[in-house]
Amino acid sequence: MRWFGLPMAAWAFLAAAMVGGGRARGEAEPAADNHAVVATVDNEPITAGEVDRWFQRVTRGQDVNPAAVPLLRAQVLSEIVDRRLVLAYARRMQSGATSTEVESELDSLKSRLAAQQRSLNDLLAERSITEADLRRQITWKLTWKEYLQRYLTEKRLTEFFHAHRREFDGTTMSVSHLLLRPEADAGPRAMAALVEKARAIRESIVSGKMSFGEAAREYSAGPSAAAGGLLGPIDRRGSMVESFSRAAFGLEVGQVSEPVRTRFGVHLIHCAEIQPGSKQPAEVRKQLEEALARELLERLARLQQTQTPVSYTGEAPYFRPGTRELVVP
Repeated sequence: MRWFGLPMAAWAFLAAAMVGGGRARGEAEPAADNHAVVATVDNEPITAGEVDRWFQRVTRGQDVNPAAVPLLRAQVLSEIVDRRLVLAYARRMQSGATSTEVESELDSLKSRLAAQQRSLNDLLAERSITEADLRRQITWKLTWKEYLQRYLTEKRLTEFFHAHRREFDGTTMSVSHLLLRPEADAGPRAMAALVEKARAIRESIVSGKMSFGEAAREYSAGPSAAAGGLLGPIDRRGSMVESFSRAAFGLEVGQVSEPVRTRFGVHLIHCAEIQPGSKQPAEVRKQLEEALARELLERLARLQQTQTPVSYTGEAPYFRPGTRELVVP
């Protein structure tokens, strides 16, 4: 995923790494009014159309359960809000891209388009954006590039590696999982109900009323249910979606995760074994840069939250400020 000019295994926020355009299978129709305001940051509107465009890019080709769509849309909106907060921070600190730099980048873009016998209006129509949207995108690109050049130092990369060694050194974890999958025609609040069910199952496991394997065989909708949920060894950045891997690698042997939401449903994860890795910082530099970039984005956004007003209109799913509590219209 490219959230800030670097490939990012996110999900973020988004539960992972999905890029492109087009519509995800199971996706809800875009908002009827693309101009409807879904949130404001420093009194600047974020529209339903902007959220729709991001959603299309991050879910292209993915099989997304309809019940997971509100969560993914809220994650997209959260990412857009964070970017706007960073731009507000840059204005307050009088840093980041200048108007001259933005105009120069825009002129360069126009020249490249002209060489292709295309105009700026052609590009705007193709992307379904306005010139103001494009200028904001250019401002973000230049500002973020400047911040990353200052922040991603060798010292920080090395320190981050040692502070989070398990996530980068090739460690593998043997895990089992229990999947609660919403019905295909379930409503948008189905995921919240599954989270509560998962919490109750987890309580039965940690209190000793049943083993994780017994719970998986009884409740899991995943193909590994018959094997007690056993998935075997997983890598931190392997085939599992980001939110699943992040939760798994936060466990110690014998622990059971809190409910984890992904586009497939709600999971409980059990760690059976940890096999330490041996990779060094130079071997995983790209992943370190991505992780530090995410840390910087979140840190700057938090710094600006007390300085910049953010409000939500309730026209689209969002996370209640200061929490990961999903609010669905």
